[in-house]
Amino acid sequence: LHYAAIMKQQLCTYLVAAAWVLGFTLSSYHLVLLSKLTFCGPNKIYHFFCDNSPLFKLSCSDTSLLWKADSIFISFVVLGSLCLILVSYMGIFHCILHMPSASGRKKAFATCSSHLTNLAIAYGSCIVLYARPSEEVSLETNRIVALLNTV
Repeated sequence: LHYAAIMKQQLCTYLVAAAWVLGFTLSSYHLVLLSKLTFCGPNKIYHFFCDNSPLFKLSCSDTSLLWKADSIFISFVVLGSLCLILVSYMGIFHCILHMPSASGRKKAFATCSSHLTNLAIAYGSCIVLYARPSEEVSLETNRIVALLNTV
């Protein structure tokens, strides 16, 4: 509700720069680890796209460090952003509950419920796909969840 007062041009520039630097740094580290993988045997990925789990399964190298790094970084990024979003929704719910009009509250909750459904699908599938430390991943389950995430 105070977006115009809080979000100034300089703050917006800092936030965009921080997102780019953090994303580039995390991606670079991941790419360096991926470039050290060796592959032997089949060269077909049993997936919709070149995702981490099926790629790790094809590798002849030890992928335990990659699994751990992926779990830590993705957990940090996904769960960190999810926490920020949930904190903002708590503020929104607080404002909605203090609205004087019942019809206004109903309309606001209807809008928020569709947003929260999308949030649950997107973040739920990301958490299932990427934020688990186990190397024992069912590729069939991975494909189904990846399809849900993509759609």
